[in-house]
Amino acid sequence: MNRKRAICLILTLATALFLAGCATTPDTAMDSGATFKSFKDYPDHTFNPKEYYAGMKKGGHNLLIWQDPSADLSKYKSVKITYFDGRLLPEQTEFSYSPFIKRFNLDFGQSFRIPKNDSRGLEVEGAIVECNPGSRAARAMVGLGAGKAGCGVVCEIYEPGASKPVIRIYTRDTASSGGVWGGDSVSMLNHILTVLATRLSAKIEEKVGQ
Repeated sequence: MNRKRAICLILTLATALFLAGCATTPDTAMDSGATFKSFKDYPDHTFNPKEYYAGMKKGGHNLLIWQDPSADLSKYKSVKITYFDGRLLPEQTEFSYSPFIKRFNLDFGQSFRIPKNDSRGLEVEGAIVECNPGSRAARAMVGLGAGKAGCGVVCEIYEPGASKPVIRIYTRDTASSGGVWGGDSVSMLNHILTVLATRLSAKIEEKVGQ
């Protein structure tokens, strides 16, 4: 009887070890990019940030990043930047997104110190996925972080001619203090987008030539 139990126990342990070896760990899934979805896959005016950044790692202040561990970026010294549009921003009729999108792209391009219009460089694509002025009334009357303005940007980096990115980045920031009577929402959004542009370009430059 004891011998039978011992044999059963050995078989059970062997089966468990075999299944464990076949299983995909969370780290393996993250390294392969299996948990990620490209921003290009979302239909117009639709974006799910939690779905997009699932599995990403913290890459800096309010910045999440995923990088293909097999990619060799050491041969690249420049980038080719495409225009970040607002296709994924939610539809609304209160104000125009256009000035803020233009502001981000201008600041983003100017913040690079490496060559940024090189067809042989890494291709940088992305979109503004949040541009929310918040509530000025809530900021003025409630305070304590109420009525926050917020902006978010996604970025994907491709090797020339490739269809799958080697790096994905999501960065977002908010502001809730803009001065008297809740502050100027326009100024707050512009400030946030400038911060995001600088933060994003710095992270990209850090990765180029790695």
